Amino acid sequence: MTSNNTPAEDRTPTAEFSAAEPSPTESTGSPPTPRLEGFEPAQVRPWRFHNRAGSGMDAVSINELAESIARNGQQQPGLARRLPAGDTHEVEVIYGVRRLEACRIAGIPWQAEVCEATVSDARCAALMHGENAHSEGVSPLENAVQWQAMLDQGVFASQSALAAEIGCHRGTVARAVRTARALFSEEWLAELVRPVMHQFSGRAADRLADTVASGLALQEARRRARALSPGYIPASSLYDALYGKARPSTSAQTLFVRRRGTGGGGGAVAARILRDPEGGWSVTVKPHEQSPADLADLAEQVESLVQRETSGGAAVRLGRRLAASLTPEEAVKAQRSWLEGCVWAWAHALGLEWDGIRCAVAAEILRTQPEGWQRAIVQVSSAAETGND
Repeated sequence: MTSNNTPAEDRTPTAEFSAAEPSPTESTGSPPTPRLEGFEPAQVRPWRFHNRAGSGMDAVSINELAESIARNGQQQPGLARRLPAGDTHEVEVIYGVRRLEACRIAGIPWQAEVCEATVSDARCAALMHGENAHSEGVSPLENAVQWQAMLDQGVFASQSALAAEIGCHRGTVARAVRTARALFSEEWLAELVRPVMHQFSGRAADRLADTVASGLALQEARRRARALSPGYIPASSLYDALYGKARPSTSAQTLFVRRRGTGGGGGAVAARILRDPEGGWSVTVKPHEQSPADLADLAEQVESLVQRETSGGAAVRLGRRLAASLTPEEAVKAQRSWLEGCVWAWAHALGLEWDGIRCAVAAEILRTQPEGWQRAIVQVSSAAETGND
């Protein structure tokens, strides 16, 4: 951890901590002044109630911010709360998650104003809510999920107390929490909402939540959901995909699926390969929910699918593999049996069912190269494409 004396003009106004909080500093009872410090990103973990699930966290946005920080330094500090001695991290980030991730990419320390562990979750919530209102926006649904979590965990005794602390109307909190509860009430719906929750406008989230809560056409919505891939349906289209008159096609073919949790076909989808009616296909995978063996199995499924879908280009791929793996000199000096084995292995890896005779002919073309290496590669590729020896 390094200290940092960032020029005043490069800093946001310091966070204000209420005198009602237990003071970690002077015995005078005055509000503690946060200190600006620098931390290696690996020393920092997100606060459990942070509300930035996806807004502004896309790769393009984060990489742009990382480039800016690498070039100009971190102009605005985050806010961190110190963790007890013996914890796996030094501090937790209350706000500034985007800046933390950008610093991680840029390979430089993250700058933050640090409050002590005695500052309450309720006060941290108010500080985060105020800061995010002036930065790259957090979606209404992300806020709603955070508010619901804090109420469920007893951070606030009531919705009124939460509203008073963050400075908004109680009705706003009540509406948001009702929406969050409805959209995450069942796992099949939560799977579709969670990856795109940062895209929801307040109106879109409320509309979908009200329809779900009404129970109307719920069985039909569940049926449609089985044909949808989480993360592929944007928030703006999710209502129509589940409830709209223009019903989505349900003829998508499941080529591969793995579920977690209960057996017998139950549990949430952890990996899936789908083919749509137009012949396209998509892969949905949650890597953190896969064992190494699961990931290897999925990779083999994808490789097999790619091989089938690109079989028309197998000859070209074989030629490129040969040209990239062997030099003309190596082919000439190679033992015939070894070269035949290489040709056989490469051909079969690309889905070409070559027998020993064809592999021997190809190896001889490569070894003799009567018309040059480039022509030899073309001849072998042509044999693969036409099936002629």
